[in-house]
Amino acid sequence: MDYFKWSQEYMEEAALVLRNIDRLKEKQKTAPLNQKQTIADNIMKLRHIYYECVHTAAYLRGLYEEKRNAA
Repeated sequence: MDYFKWSQEYMEEAALVLRNIDRLKEKQKTAPLNQKQTIADNIMKLRHIYYECVHTAAYLRGLYEEKRNAA
């Protein structure tokens, strides 16, 4: 299993999620008042996904480093 590649894939996904967060933040600025909370809720959900991706990528990178150092 290539932990390094897998880690990179998670970081790429995190970058995509972050771009979506940025888009929603921009949309929220001009959204009607009745939609702002829904957008804020969606941003919170995406932030959770972003942090999960980043933490998983770091964990996989650590496994890669352990495997590389053990060899």
